[in-house]
Amino acid sequence: MSTTVEFLLGSLALASSILGNDSSLPTVDLGYQIHRAISLDETFNTYNFTNIPYAEPPLGPLRFKAPIPPRGRKSEVQDGSIGKICPQANTKWNGMGSQFAAAYAADRLPFNYTQAEETLSNSPPRAMDPRVTEDCLVLDVLVPKAVFHEQSKSKGAPVLVWIYGGGYALGDKTMFGSPNDLIAATQQGENQGAIWVAMNYRLGAFGFLSGPTLQETGTANAGLHDQRLALEWVQENIHKFGGDPDNVTLMGISAGGGSVMHQITAYGGLKPVPFRQAITQSSAFVPNPGTQLQEDAFNDFLSILNVSSLEEARAVDSATLIEANAKQIAEAPHGTFIFGPTVDGDFVPGVPTKLILQGSYSKGISILSSHMSHEGIFFIDPKAIDDETLLRQQLRNTFPHMSKRNFNFVFDTLYSPTYDGSYPYKTPLERAELIIAESIFICNQNSMLKSAMQQGTAAFGYQFSIPPALHGGDQPYIFPNGPFPDVDPTISKFVQQTIAGFVNNGAPSEHIAGVSIPPYATNKSVLNLVSDSPIIIPDPTANERCAWWHKALYS
Repeated sequence: MSTTVEFLLGSLALASSILGNDSSLPTVDLGYQIHRAISLDETFNTYNFTNIPYAEPPLGPLRFKAPIPPRGRKSEVQDGSIGKICPQANTKWNGMGSQFAAAYAADRLPFNYTQAEETLSNSPPRAMDPRVTEDCLVLDVLVPKAVFHEQSKSKGAPVLVWIYGGGYALGDKTMFGSPNDLIAATQQGENQGAIWVAMNYRLGAFGFLSGPTLQETGTANAGLHDQRLALEWVQENIHKFGGDPDNVTLMGISAGGGSVMHQITAYGGLKPVPFRQAITQSSAFVPNPGTQLQEDAFNDFLSILNVSSLEEARAVDSATLIEANAKQIAEAPHGTFIFGPTVDGDFVPGVPTKLILQGSYSKGISILSSHMSHEGIFFIDPKAIDDETLLRQQLRNTFPHMSKRNFNFVFDTLYSPTYDGSYPYKTPLERAELIIAESIFICNQNSMLKSAMQQGTAAFGYQFSIPPALHGGDQPYIFPNGPFPDVDPTISKFVQQTIAGFVNNGAPSEHIAGVSIPPYATNKSVLNLVSDSPIIIPDPTANERCAWWHKALYS
């Protein structure tokens, strides 16, 4: 998920900076191949080992299954010079969401829906990114030169593993550009810098096809299994780059943040996680615990392919599969993406917030969590703002299993249409935005912070309120050299130093205007990051509404 189509789709054309095959660049023997760094960034002194395979290509009989590690051994040195991203798909409503978010950010409301439709209808279709391939399970490792060459002198550098967002339907490991600024921020004091790892994982039907019939011969949530295999690859190989496998922080934005939550709650916490810290940013997932919906989406996919079984789908050519995936996701109801993590009785034994509430998750994970102050704007159907019937229909599309009783409770009591100041909204737009924001994003943050606090684990949280503070709007401050407009360098430094301090030392190290992010256990307090004078505030997500969403009573 992201704030604009430009952020999520335009950036897909961004290729990694490649300086060519230079035999003087270092190599790493991974067992199944020797991989050479493709470049040295002389400004930041970082080696880029790019497009390293961490799994067998998920093709043919391996389609729609959990990934397996690479087999055999390649005889020639590899340099990852061929860029790869997983098959992508976008919804039709994404364009309207971008138009509305842009109008909101520019204070151009009320929104002209008809004009926006005309603009979108005249927009040419985007060409497929030439890097798209099903053989996409690769990752990047960026390592400071000093860390790589001085491996024997220290236990190893901290490792930051990043999972991208994109609604579990689109995105890739380089979508926000280079992380070199963030890596530089980790070079504090005696620290020579952290190692950056970013992986691709399967998306849409390729990674999240599910349902009882699929699970007879396939694997639900294959995309989450991809992420876990990449994390296991880090455990086995990162020491070869100078990293410490016992000091790994997992970070994700939006669907990436939701993925981090799924990794923490994987297998109900019965298996240890291959990381010790987590950074969740705008953690997003639309829970789908119902097997009937999973089965329906599975059968719809087969129908589009004009096949009758998963085995037949595995035999279809890649182009046809990619087209079917795109066609199905295009028709997703507003604010949804058809595919995403589903309760499968295995990797995902339940909705993450409910698992956390029940104590069924991996304990002892330090947490740094953040959300935007206006997460829901991009995902609201603009026509539903002043139309209660359409707003209820949008929520029904998002939570189709919710009982009539609970559905009415949400609209009549939890988010009553009362605008006298007794609720945290004063207009229909603010109410609609809060319903979407809390149910899909914000309450997930509270779940993570509260669980860490209760078990005595370090936890820190902040609310990003730099205008317009829309979903994904904090990413330009983390990746200021990416495909974004200019950002305030002071705020950018603060965000980067916050992450860097947590990665290095388990606690944010930078302060701005004399204010630091407090431990969450201190009165359930978070930092409200605003332009002029950041302040400490009570956690706005510690409310009865989020407590209700945590119980997953919509299932």
